[in-house]
Amino acid sequence: MKDATRKQRTVMMTDAEWQDLKETAAAAGMRVSAFIIHRLAVASGTAGDARIGDTLARMERSLACLEEIERLRLADPDAWKAVSEMVDARLALMRRLDR
Repeated sequence: MKDATRKQRTVMMTDAEWQDLKETAAAAGMRVSAFIIHRLAVASGTAGDARIGDTLARMERSLACLEEIERLRLADPDAWKAVSEMVDARLALMRRLDR
């Protein structure tokens, strides 16, 4: 049986890469170390059902986002620019999470 004791590890990255990693992990609601482990598991295929769950959760969030967009658009047609900017920001975040 493998030793399950967590140990500190060191990685090399630029300040900009570190900042991007911290922001992406925070956007996913995770600590940096948990985010790295999760992304490695997904990339290696060991996450299995977690990827399906992640996909379904993303679809649910996307549908909720679309529902909110439509509600805002119908409530105030002049707010379309702000809604469009919100969608663009959301898509940019989702693309970062998919990396």
